Amino acid sequence: MRIVNTFISETNEIPKYTEYSLRQARRFNPSVQIDFISSAPAEYFKELDINWINQSEIHSKLLDKFREVSWFTRHGTPNTTHPSPEGFWQKTAERIFYLDAYVSDKGIGSVFHFENDVLLYGDLNEVIHMDNLTVTPMSSTHTTFAFVFIPKPEKIEKLCRFFNNALSFGESKLLSLGYDHISEMSLLNLALRNNMVSVFPVVPSENDEFVFDPGSYGQHLGGTNNGHSEGFIDPSHVIGSYIKTGKIETKFEDCPYVKYKYSQEWSKIFNLHVHSKNLERFV
Repeated sequence: MRIVNTFISETNEIPKYTEYSLRQARRFNPSVQIDFISSAPAEYFKELDINWINQSEIHSKLLDKFREVSWFTRHGTPNTTHPSPEGFWQKTAERIFYLDAYVSDKGIGSVFHFENDVLLYGDLNEVIHMDNLTVTPMSSTHTTFAFVFIPKPEKIEKLCRFFNNALSFGESKLLSLGYDHISEMSLLNLALRNNMVSVFPVVPSENDEFVFDPGSYGQHLGGTNNGHSEGFIDPSHVIGSYIKTGKIETKFEDCPYVKYKYSQEWSKIFNLHVHSKNLERFV
């Protein structure tokens, strides 16, 4: 088992909040190998025993094909606390191809990947390892890479081939499928619609020890990067609709928890996707 995370950028600067994410991952997983793909290492990598992978040394035919067919040229969200740079959607999708190229080249299986504004609250050995690439569903049109399990390289390679094929149809064709915009989240949702990936549970179930956060719990507990304070609810999200209708309640003590309104049992939220980037509040 291994953690492989990424920050694909043209600069050498890794966002400061990433350190909280990696320190938390190491705290709960002291012996797991952590690889990090970026243009330069952070100074704390050595302290945390993180293996830096130089993104400039990663190449693959699928990555080249993505750059050929990709039409992601729009900006992210420039007027926020942590502005998204030009080509934001390009980089968020491109990281998946870097991840594929690395694990495929090395033949690495049982890989966990999570985004840089995500905090873990447990030992990854406690997570049920699925036979399929497993991700976090957010809404009927968005599925996220907030927390991902890759059982074997062939699974993510197949997903990247699917992404390239979808992008080759053009933006108008993809928008006609019911999406308000196209990003790696909508492409992943399209893969889910085509039964190419499985999903982690996001609301409590008797059969699951943990639930997982695609982004909604973190937005509710910590606000968003777009000026929303804690308590924010997006009713289009699966979790947001449950909170808005009073079906579930959340809390944060030593870690985040969720339960059904009339239940006495709290379920641990294994990962918290802190959209506001204020990760220090939750460690």
